[in-house]
Amino acid sequence: MQGSRSKSPRALSRQEMVRAAAVVAVLVSAAVAVAWQFVEPAPPSKAVIATGSASGAYYAAARQYAEYFEAAGLELDVRETAGSLENYGLLGKRDSGIEVAIVQGGTAPVEPARRRELVALASLYLEPVWVFYRGEPGLGRPGQLAGKRIAVGAEGSGVRALALELLTAGGALGEKSGTTLVDVGGDKAVAALREGSVDAALFVVGPTAPFLTELLATPGVRLMSFEQSQAYARRFRYLSPVTLHRGSLDLARDLPEQDVQLVAPAAVLVARRDAHPAVVALLTEAAVATHRGGDLLSEPGTFPSATLTELPVNEQARYYLTHGPDFLRRVLPFWLAALIHRFIVLLVPLFMVLLPLLRLTPPVYRWSIRSRIYRWYARLRIIDERLRGATDVDQVRKDLLLLEQLEHEIGGLKVPLSYMDEFYDLRLHVGYIRDRLEERLAMAGSPRVEGTALKVS
Repeated sequence: MQGSRSKSPRALSRQEMVRAAAVVAVLVSAAVAVAWQFVEPAPPSKAVIATGSASGAYYAAARQYAEYFEAAGLELDVRETAGSLENYGLLGKRDSGIEVAIVQGGTAPVEPARRRELVALASLYLEPVWVFYRGEPGLGRPGQLAGKRIAVGAEGSGVRALALELLTAGGALGEKSGTTLVDVGGDKAVAALREGSVDAALFVVGPTAPFLTELLATPGVRLMSFEQSQAYARRFRYLSPVTLHRGSLDLARDLPEQDVQLVAPAAVLVARRDAHPAVVALLTEAAVATHRGGDLLSEPGTFPSATLTELPVNEQARYYLTHGPDFLRRVLPFWLAALIHRFIVLLVPLFMVLLPLLRLTPPVYRWSIRSRIYRWYARLRIIDERLRGATDVDQVRKDLLLLEQLEHEIGGLKVPLSYMDEFYDLRLHVGYIRDRLEERLAMAGSPRVEGTALKVS
C-alpha cells in the first residue's frame, strides 16, 4: 500500500541528479583507481650516488651535482668508493641504496643479466690513459713496458681493469714477460714513481688533475705518446684517440714539450634501470650544467653526450641531451614540474577510461527514460487489471487518486524529442484509464473525485 506523500517533479529531478552524480562519482573513482596504477611514485627526497675516492674527479663532480639537487629541494648523498668496479657491484645490490654512479668507460659488466639492469645517462668527459715511466724518452707502445714494475691502480678500480686490458693487448703481460704489477693508484702511485719504487704507472684522469704537471716536471719521468692510438681506439670501442697539444698543461713551463697522442675512455653517468624518472631528469640536468663548458680535450657543448657509452642510454636522458628541458621544466620549479608530469600520466589513462563512459551516456540516458515509461505502464496495467474485475467504489476512488499522482509525475518529466511518441502514447493511455474509472464511478452513482490528493490510505 502506498502511504507516503507523493513527491513533486522538482524533488524527483533533484533525486535523479543526486543518483546521476553518485553513479558518475563511482565511475570516476573506479577510473582514477585504474589510472593510478600507471602513475609513477612521487620523487624520493634523497638519492645516493657512488663515485670514487674523495680526492678524485668523480667525487668532485658528484659534489657539484649535490649542490644542484639541493637547489631543487632534493638531497644527493655522495658515496665514496674504491672505484668503477665497486660502483657496478653496488648498483647490482638492491640493498646497497645506490641507484646512480659515475664510472669509467670500459668497465661495464659483461654478464647480460647484469647489463640489462643498467642504463647510461650520459658520457661526461674524456679522461685519457696516462702512462708515465722512468727512463730514456722514446717509448710509444705499452708492450715496451714488459719486465718493469708497473703501478696499475688499486683493486676494484676502473684504472686497474683498463690497465690490465691495455697491457695484455700490447704484450706487456704474460708468463715470460717478467712484468711486476703493483696494485696502487692515485697519490700513492705518483709517490712511488717519483721515488723510483716503480718503473711505470698508469692513470686514468681528466687533464686538470694537478699531479700531471708535477710528474711531467719530475726529472727522469716521461709521458708515453701512444703510437698506436688509432689502432687501440678501433680495438676497444670505448676508447677515443685524442691529442694533447704542446704546452696544454702548463704554458709557462711548456708542458708537455711536444704533442702527445693518447687514448681516452669517457667518464659515464650510469643508473639502475628502475631509477626514479625525476632523479634521472635532475641528474642529467646537473651533468649538463657541470660539464657543458668543455676542457682541454673537448669543445664546449661536446659533453655531456649520448655517445661513448657501453650501456643503452636512458630515453628520458637522451631526449634531454638532444632537445634540452621540456617546457614545464623551463618555466617551473623542479618539484612543480614533476608534480604536473605525474598528473599528466594520470590523466591520459583516465581519459582513455572516461571516453567510453562518455560515449555510453546517451544510450544510458535513453534507457533510463524508457525504463521510467515502462515503470509507469506497469502501474497503469495494475489499475487496468483491477478495473476489469469487480472493483468496489472505494477502490476506484483510490485508483483515481493514484492515477492523478501518476499524471503529476509524468507532467514534470522532460523527455527527449526522440521519445515524445512513447511519452504521448503513455498520456493517452492514462487519459483512457481515467475515463473508464470515471465511468465506473458514474455507473455506481458516486460523485467524481476532485483535486489532486497526495495521500492515499
